[in-house]
Amino acid sequence: MSLRHKAAGAALLAALLCPWLPGCSRQPAAGSSPEPELLELSLPKEHTDPGYEQFPVYFDGLLMDQGCIRDGDLYISPGEICAYLDIAWSWKGDDRSFTLSLSDTDFTGSSDMEYLSGNGRYFYAPQGWFTAGDKLYLPYDLLSRFLCLDAQPGADGSALYLSSLNARIIPGGEDYYELNYPSEELFWLSQIIHAEAWQQPLAGQIGVGNVVMNRVESPDFPSTVFDVIFDMDHNIVQFEPISNGSVYSQPDEMARIAACLCLDGYNTVRDSLYFVNPSYGSGWFDSALDLTVTIGDHNFYSVRGA
Repeated sequence: MSLRHKAAGAALLAALLCPWLPGCSRQPAAGSSPEPELLELSLPKEHTDPGYEQFPVYFDGLLMDQGCIRDGDLYISPGEICAYLDIAWSWKGDDRSFTLSLSDTDFTGSSDMEYLSGNGRYFYAPQGWFTAGDKLYLPYDLLSRFLCLDAQPGADGSALYLSSLNARIIPGGEDYYELNYPSEELFWLSQIIHAEAWQQPLAGQIGVGNVVMNRVESPDFPSTVFDVIFDMDHNIVQFEPISNGSVYSQPDEMARIAACLCLDGYNTVRDSLYFVNPSYGSGWFDSALDLTVTIGDHNFYSVRGA
């Protein structure tokens, strides 16, 4: 074991990591503030400068690596983190496509898509990835999701703090969505996403699904996906595909992927409960609601003042 990894193990002792551990009874000295204690270690010699502004990455309180900022997003590389967790890993590819193997579980991405796939699951990744020398850089939240890491960026984005408390390869499997979500939800969510947004970007398709799921969670709408889609509040159809029958059309693969991403918690429109194509008129929406975001041909709205 390398000196760096011996130090990493030692740093897990309560004396060093107490401020990071739940329920820790250690108290600060009188008159002092309870600030995290971080162990500063030398970065690995093989570190490659990616050509972007860099920030320190702390893992369980240890300075583990340096990440970088590209277009305002935080990116990290898997190498040092996987070594710390004793996870076998490798990757191959370039800025167009890549495969990352974590303990024989492959995660793949292609630059013409906004999502990655692996272990029977989909991962929304509109920021993409990049390579520098022989290093692969992924958005910090994406790699954190792959490894089930608790991640907290510093308030000013000048550092990233990761915890291995729940670390493991993200669970999945060939039938992950069928086994973890009601089949009726996945079916009807795919149907309405395809009918409403099959020509829209993935973010817009996810947004349509988010509106449906937000309504399911709202006390002002029905409590199931099916009932939300076929809602006839005041004898008014809520979604045009119900009246023209397109909700029964066969959804394409992208609509189903968008539905899966929605069910897994990805959200591109925050708390929006409504959407409309403004080219068909948006007068009531603009006067009665707050515009949340515009994606593709759709404006998404939330309740005013919510």
